[in-house]
Amino acid sequence: MTVQLIRKHKLREEYALLWLIATVSILILSIFGSIVGALANFFNIAYSPTLPLVAGLLFALVVLLSQSVALSNQANQNRDLAQEMALMEFRLRLLEGEDNEQETAASNPAN
Repeated sequence: MTVQLIRKHKLREEYALLWLIATVSILILSIFGSIVGALANFFNIAYSPTLPLVAGLLFALVVLLSQSVALSNQANQNRDLAQEMALMEFRLRLLEGEDNEQETAASNPAN
């Protein structure tokens, strides 16, 4: 499913490697259950199914944090773009006003 999302460009390439690593890790831990037990013994965890749960929660927190950073950057860029657009519209209206004054003056030579 991860590969299909990447192929159809529904998942951005910058996150593709992260999701592929997570997918392969889950697959390996599912197939070789003894790895979970060995890692649980290494980290001195009494109940081994806790290890993948904690790892998944940490992964989710990292993804949420990275998305929050990206969203904050996007919001800042949108604000800057809106301000720049408002300034350009203001300048355009000033220029159009000057053009209208020049046209009025040119069509009315009595002034």
